[in-house]
Parts: sequence; C-alpha cells; structure tokens
Amino acid sequence: MTNKPLKIVFLLSRIETTGVTTHTIDLAKGLTDLGHRILLITGGISREKNARVELFYQQFKEMGVTVKEFKTPEGGLLSKGVQTIGSVFNMLKWIRKYNPHVIHAQSPYMTFVPWLLGKKFTTTIHQMGLKPNLKFKTPTHVIAISEESKRDSILNYGITEDQVSIIHHGVNKRYATAITIDEKLALKKSLGIPENKIVVGAVSSLSLRKGTDIMVKALEELSKDIKQKLYFVFVGGELNSKEYNWLSGMISDAKIASFTKQIAFRDPKPFYDIFDIFVLPSRMESFPLVTLEAMMSGCCPIRSNTEGAYEQINDGVDGLLFTTEKHEELSACLTQLVNNKDKMQLLAKNAKEKALATFTIPVMTQETLKIYEKIKIHNA
Repeated sequence: MTNKPLKIVFLLSRIETTGVTTHTIDLAKGLTDLGHRILLITGGISREKNARVELFYQQFKEMGVTVKEFKTPEGGLLSKGVQTIGSVFNMLKWIRKYNPHVIHAQSPYMTFVPWLLGKKFTTTIHQMGLKPNLKFKTPTHVIAISEESKRDSILNYGITEDQVSIIHHGVNKRYATAITIDEKLALKKSLGIPENKIVVGAVSSLSLRKGTDIMVKALEELSKDIKQKLYFVFVGGELNSKEYNWLSGMISDAKIASFTKQIAFRDPKPFYDIFDIFVLPSRMESFPLVTLEAMMSGCCPIRSNTEGAYEQINDGVDGLLFTTEKHEELSACLTQLVNNKDKMQLLAKNAKEKALATFTIPVMTQETLKIYEKIKIHNA
C-alpha cells in the first residue's frame, strides 16, 4: 500500500442527521489524520437545518475537507431538468479539475457521476433494499457494512463476491473517555434520576423502524419490582415534533412516566456515560453506530437481532440480543441484568474492550485504504 497522500472525492447527496453523514465525517477524519486530501461534493445541508447538521458541515471544514455544493433541483419538471443538467455538469467539472486518485460515492445514488466519467469508483451500501435505477451504476468495488448488506449487494446489484468487501463502521474514541463523576451526578440530578437507580437508555430517531413502540411496551411489561430499580431515558427527536409527541403519548398511555425521561436529541456522549444499559430495539437496521458508541462508552448493550446484530454483539458475552418485535424478550433481558449487576458489568466491560479493538476509526480507515488500492484511477 502506498504511503503517499491520496486525493479522494467523496460524493454525498446531503449533509443530514443520518448514519451516512456520521460515517462520512468519521472516515474523512481517519483519512485526513493520515495526510490524505478530500474533496466533498454534496447537495449541502438538508432542509431540516438544525444545530447538528450545521455542526457536521463545520466539522468537514475544520478537517481541511474542500466542500463543493451542487444545487438540488427545485420547481417544475422543466426547471428541475435544467438545474439537474447544470449540477451534473459542475460535478463532472470539479472532479476533472481535482484529478483524484479515488472516487468514493457515500451515496449510492450518486454513482452515476463517476460512471459518466468512465472512472473506477467504490460505494458504501449503508442501507439494505436500495433499488437499482438510472442513478445507480454498478461500482468497481462495493463496500458492505455487514454480512447482510454484502448478501443484499450481491443479490440486488448483480455483482460477484470478489467485488464486495465488508468494512464495519468505526466510531470516535472520544466515547471511551467518560465525563467526570461530578458531571455524571450533575446530569443525573438535572434529569431527576435518583442515585440508586440503574440507568437504562436509548438514543435514536423516534419511529416504528427504530422500534420506539417496542421499547415502551417492554417497559410497560416489567414487574413492579424492576420498575422501581431502574430509570429509563429516551434521547431522540425534536422537541414538540410529531414523533416527539407520539412518544410522549405512548409513555402516558403505558403509565411509565414515573421512571422515564424524554430528551430531545443532542450530543449523546454524556448520556452514554450515565447509562448502565443501552437498548436498541429496531425493526430494521444496517450497522447502527449508536450501539458501537454505547459499547465504547462502557454501557451494557441490548439490541434486537436484526441486521448487523451478530457482528456487533456476541449474545451473552458482550451484550444481549432479543428477537426482533418480541417486546417480552426485551423485558426479560432488562430483568435479567437489573437482577444481576455483576453480569451487567461484565458484559459492559467486554463490550468496551471489543469496541476499542474492532470498531474504531483507525481500523475502518486502514481497511478502506485497502479497497482504494484496488480502485485507484491513477497512482499517487
């Protein structure tokens, strides 16, 4: 593998509050730390404009990433057609001028751009079930993020097994360093959490896909004794949004408000630091970063056994898995850990060690560079 700096183009349709953007930031961090240069071509900040996406944009800038924004088509059909042609022309022009060694489409539906140039390229399949269309062109090599996404890529995109590699997401090691004891106590006090409670939490968007309703049902089903021993914190959604109010209504109907707290989404780092147990009850996933962040933070993880689960968690060794949709199994997992703090702490310890050894940005970056060697347009 060459040690010379590479010029890399990232293609990202939008900067938004999704795992795709987070992954792009983390990979950019790993690459720029090694001296590689990145040109990010993007449709800019999503229409949901908020403090978090503004921060993401700023992070790219602070890393020294060059950002070029194309105009997202708006208006009537004719207007959109004209704007699309202009945007594509600009993207092709920017890439030719940059003369990259590597083109990486983080958004699969932007793979038509390097295809138009006749260049080698890769794409990362972050979400399963993407439908091939005129915007999706078969990459020189595919990066899958789990065994399931690898199989999905081979099945849906007509590629062979040697054209796809699995590279697990990595997360920032900042999650491994906890806030101080005083800061933990202050945060718990601000949330109204008694010091003697086992703190359980979830960090995600609020939706059926993320299993928000499954989590509420599992909490409702807990015995009176277990309910008295734990305190649950939901972190997600925007204050007073439809989704936020949906969760508030479920909490009220389930009569679990006495031991739960609902927090609008913000940096989850300090919350992981006060969670003893982290839960992800999703119905559908790819390779969720929040589980890895929680594991690295020292939480004992519980998650549904949907996509990516068995690569993240060895059930009973560094976390617990429950059957997707089975809220009663999730209740049983919580009961088991609340009644056995030694097991909870052992699983948390093993989870943190696993995350630090396997799911870091440097590990992900080195594996990605191996793929770049296969698809380089020209030598550095």
